[in-house]
Amino acid sequence: MFFQYPLLIIAAISLTACSSPLPTTELPPARYIQTAPEFPGFHDYRGIVDLPIKASGMDQSGIADLAKTSQIDFIFLADRVEPGDTDFGIAGFTSDILFIAGGAFEVGSSQIIGVNLHEPIKPNLTPNDLISAIHDQGGLAIAADPAKFASSEDYALADAMEVYNARSAWLAQSPTTLYFRAIFFGTDHFLAGLDLRPDANLAIYDRLTTGARVSMLAGAGAPDNMNVLGTKVGTLPQLFLFCTTHLIARERNTAPLLEALRLGHSYTSFDYLGYVGAFAFLARAGDTVAMMGDEIHLAPGLTLKTVLPAQADRIAMYQNGAEVTSADNATTLEFAPKSPGAYRIEAYRSNKLWILSNPIYVR
Repeated sequence: MFFQYPLLIIAAISLTACSSPLPTTELPPARYIQTAPEFPGFHDYRGIVDLPIKASGMDQSGIADLAKTSQIDFIFLADRVEPGDTDFGIAGFTSDILFIAGGAFEVGSSQIIGVNLHEPIKPNLTPNDLISAIHDQGGLAIAADPAKFASSEDYALADAMEVYNARSAWLAQSPTTLYFRAIFFGTDHFLAGLDLRPDANLAIYDRLTTGARVSMLAGAGAPDNMNVLGTKVGTLPQLFLFCTTHLIARERNTAPLLEALRLGHSYTSFDYLGYVGAFAFLARAGDTVAMMGDEIHLAPGLTLKTVLPAQADRIAMYQNGAEVTSADNATTLEFAPKSPGAYRIEAYRSNKLWILSNPIYVR
């Protein structure tokens, strides 16, 4: 039986499997911010959303150093907010990383994340009043894990929806499974177990976007730092190279990035499957071009097109949650829509989600 094996053998296997604790994300030699394809003046900024740092034991400067090594451009802070809290993190640049202050508010079994907060918010507010209080400060509200809310009314006024969260993907699995997977598999394979398509959240999101424009993104959550025979698993350096949210904005500053988030000029990439420096999903009708998050009118000649930075095993396009076209072993996909709807892209490698776009809304 396995449990009769000497601990020395297990340790040797662990050493082999975990000798490379970081995922094999192939970053460029130095951070190069790419221009958004087809949209002059816009750039593709990669960052981390929903990051609580207090539980990490690190200060903001230490987090910035890790982010710089991982070629991250921005971080949206999201420590849990207690009644009367005024500490939402230090907004602005720290070691060349742009931090956007914010916090997470418990709403039943899930959270509303307030972005760009400056003032305390009264406790015990209803979800709608909480979102209104965030908006009153010029902030944005993100509904995390929508499937965990008691009612859709609790997030109906949110600006964005966090359909994937690495921490939630971790907690959805048993500690024993995670532990033994960390022992017997390398980092990439271990992280692949967290790269689960968020079916329930995507179904909620697709229903919502049939009548509203709501941004979609991915969140990090707190690091786990599981100790596996002396090797840490689920660390911030790993998470920073695992999954990133991209914002398409004119410059790397708070106002343009918040505007990009609000408009849905955004997509998610699981970079352990291949570094994504730029990705395009656009609509074109004559001289009119729209990017992710934008609306465009249904008209003769309208074409939706996506361009990936490298080949995917599979690209699929969805209309209101239903697949309408796909391509295998491809870098591009085009489609001429015949009816209105919210159209978005999913790209896969090794049967795992690699790129997830925000929709283009054909009206």
